Amino acid sequence: MLRRGEILKTGMRRIRFGSRNSSMIGVADNPPAPAFPPGPAPAPGAPVSRGVVVEARPGLWHFPARGRGPFLLCGALVMAAILAGCGGLPPVYVQLGAGGGPAPRSYPGLIAADEPQATLAARNILFAGGNAVDAAVALGFALAVTLPSSAGLGGGGACIVHDAGTGRTEALDFTARAAPSEGAARFRTAIPALSRGLFALHAKYGRLPWAQLVAPAESLARFGQSVSRAFAAALAADGGVLADDPMALAAFMTPRRQLLQTGDALKQINLAATLGRLRARGPVDFYAGTPGNQLEAGGGARSAADLRATAPQWLPAVIVNQGATRLYALPPGIGANDFAAAFAEASPPPTPDERAVSGSTALVVADLRGSAVACGLSMGRPFGLGISPPGTGFLSAPAPDVPTDDRANDRAAFAPVIGLKAADQEMHFAVAASGLGAETEATATARKLARKLARGAGESAAPDTGTKVSPRHSALVNFLTCGANESIAVQDCRAQNDPRGAGYAIILGPKELR
Repeated sequence: MLRRGEILKTGMRRIRFGSRNSSMIGVADNPPAPAFPPGPAPAPGAPVSRGVVVEARPGLWHFPARGRGPFLLCGALVMAAILAGCGGLPPVYVQLGAGGGPAPRSYPGLIAADEPQATLAARNILFAGGNAVDAAVALGFALAVTLPSSAGLGGGGACIVHDAGTGRTEALDFTARAAPSEGAARFRTAIPALSRGLFALHAKYGRLPWAQLVAPAESLARFGQSVSRAFAAALAADGGVLADDPMALAAFMTPRRQLLQTGDALKQINLAATLGRLRARGPVDFYAGTPGNQLEAGGGARSAADLRATAPQWLPAVIVNQGATRLYALPPGIGANDFAAAFAEASPPPTPDERAVSGSTALVVADLRGSAVACGLSMGRPFGLGISPPGTGFLSAPAPDVPTDDRANDRAAFAPVIGLKAADQEMHFAVAASGLGAETEATATARKLARKLARGAGESAAPDTGTKVSPRHSALVNFLTCGANESIAVQDCRAQNDPRGAGYAIILGPKELR
């Protein structure tokens, strides 16, 4: 057997084996007499196939053009065999920084949210074969990156979920709550609930791997994104609250120390690191690992025991019958005011005080299997408390009972609603309003969509509040609906954002259905 650093000399060439600096050297026109390594000589008359001389000498890889063809052919055959053997490898689920295109056989769906780049992240999840819950989870994490004024890992939210496979419709409460321990009222922070709430949503109804749903948000934070009109407007209106924390303020400023504007690049490296741990280790590490230690060291009124005790709750949804539609909403005390009571009112409640502001956002997602998710997310007020626990990259939300200045906490003002056809429990529409007066906007939109199903008319389903509201401080509505036909098809569906906002709504489906 040839050893490293030895040369095989044949009738045509001498080849030095085993060294990275080996070479094929020259041509032997007259092969020498056979020679053998030390050992017993062959028996007289034994056949010898070729004359071989083994000797050690240094060299470099060098392939003369005249002899290159056979080796290239062998290399190509070996590479083909290697590639053929890769067919059984598991698929790569997560690739940071790569948005990717749609799968050839993507599954259609509908999405509407308050920030365009987050909507596109949810779109890619549907393209990858995810269901409505998968897309909603990815959308929630993406909003924590692209719209941190209204959603974030330091805040929480609540959802209404309809699963077409089981026919179950229920509510999930993961609103940010006050810690049991005491602290200074000015900086008393809520226990972060978003990550654990979205994990509970995915664990019960999700389809794709958890890491695949967190990765888009991590990519947006790590590699940067352009500031959208929605976030630029929030910064211009309420970015001043970040002055309490220079590190938090610096994350949303240009090198010239000005607040970011539409189109400016925004990178959030600390937030990307937090999301990376959340992607790889799940929410348990977020509360008990390094992020949990950073949260405890960040002040406020949170202890390790408070963080570990945080748990979302699955609750029965409130049901309101409206003609041929059955409406499912959050129980009283979660999000905005009591939806059932607001729906029973003959006229909407008064317009809220314009001094008050809201730090909430809403999203709706549906797939054409008939499943739907409507969620509201909140930071309690724009940018929460305006402070960030050191090293985490996200802002802290205020505890629900903490007022500041002349603005009371809006108690996570959002109102998600899902409407099902009473006859067969198929999804008819999903509505989610966020901001002050959210229950009013959600009620008016749900009532109009329900009446449209009852009449089967082509009436517009634009929100009808019945009261004059301020464009900035009133609630914004996102909704989607699939019409009065028996079967759900893309041509029967629509998704729409509130024109007063700067969100994005999209309908996905094969071209033959459009």
